[in-house]
Amino acid sequence: MSDLLHMTSPEKRFAAMAQLRAECPVSQLGDDGPVYVASRVGCLDALPAIEHFTGGVGAGTEDPEQQTLNGMDEPRHGHVRRVVNTLIASYRAKEIEPFLTELCVDLCAQMASADGEPVDVMTTYVDLVPSSAICWLMGWPVEDAAQLYRWTYEVTQRAMEMRPGVGTTLGDLHPEFASYVDERIDARLATSSELWPDDGLTRLLTEPVEDGKPLTPLGVRTQVMFLLGAGSETSRNMIGGLLWSLMRDPALYGRVRDDRSLVPNAVEEALRIYSPTQFMVRNCVEPLELDGFPVEEGDQVFIGLASANRDETVFAEPDDFDVDRPNARQHLSFGLGPHICPGAYLVRLEGRVAANAFLDAFEHPRLASEELEPLPNAMFYGPARLLARLG
Repeated sequence: MSDLLHMTSPEKRFAAMAQLRAECPVSQLGDDGPVYVASRVGCLDALPAIEHFTGGVGAGTEDPEQQTLNGMDEPRHGHVRRVVNTLIASYRAKEIEPFLTELCVDLCAQMASADGEPVDVMTTYVDLVPSSAICWLMGWPVEDAAQLYRWTYEVTQRAMEMRPGVGTTLGDLHPEFASYVDERIDARLATSSELWPDDGLTRLLTEPVEDGKPLTPLGVRTQVMFLLGAGSETSRNMIGGLLWSLMRDPALYGRVRDDRSLVPNAVEEALRIYSPTQFMVRNCVEPLELDGFPVEEGDQVFIGLASANRDETVFAEPDDFDVDRPNARQHLSFGLGPHICPGAYLVRLEGRVAANAFLDAFEHPRLASEELEPLPNAMFYGPARLLARLG
């Protein structure tokens, strides 16, 4: 269990996952620990079986207005998801591409002025892309993106404090972040609704959820904080991992730079190998079997997405980053079934735009260190820093 959730060594986590896949693909950890699903088959059994599970990280409270989308049960999950889809599903997210392109080009131009000194590509570029996208969608100042990312990072460091049954809310985890969102909501509510712009905040405040009524301001705050956290941390980890994987292999970097048709599959491979969310947490409410292993009511289950994405029975040489991998898109990084991540299109778009802008701007970037410095977090995987000389 300790190595599966090792905070600072992804290598130890991946080795522990591989051992489980080989010896006991689904197993209970210890006498009274959670059930860990290490195999892809087990994850494929678990992810669509929403009637067998409840909760998740985000379901620490029983107050429905303070449960995040990923912690809700049906039917409320479906109602709130429909509203969230009006913000980030593909037919809406396509509208953001011109903004993202201009943003990434401008940020790369700022990095190019470093005169050969090492630049942290994460803090000066990658961290800002997904949080800026959410700001644009919500109708908030893009200048706030850096602060919002810092807050979401601080929340993700404590994400497991919101697992089912704990009683903790996002507002409890970060009152300052919650206060910022409350101020934005209050400012909107203080103006005539006839003057409200057609942006994400307006939709969250007005779209009916249940019984023809929209979310309360508290419910809106909860989902906004969730969207910023889920949309920022996971995307930045994927983009950071992608750029690190390209820069550590100059020949590969040059090949992708010359042939941009490789970028979409490179994004999928980054989603697979970095698995921005390493596992999901669920509570079993109805018995079922996962890859032949019986899971009983009351069991806590860790659905090992990162392990499934490195399953040797599906992915050849699973620890290698391979832009030519024919089945890279078979990863489970967005989940599967009725609760598949609604932001999948937006994440892929951010990855493609950020990678292409970086490739356009820099011909021969050089890493300051060949070693990836990972985030100190067992639930998320990506570079903490990414120092490179870009000139």
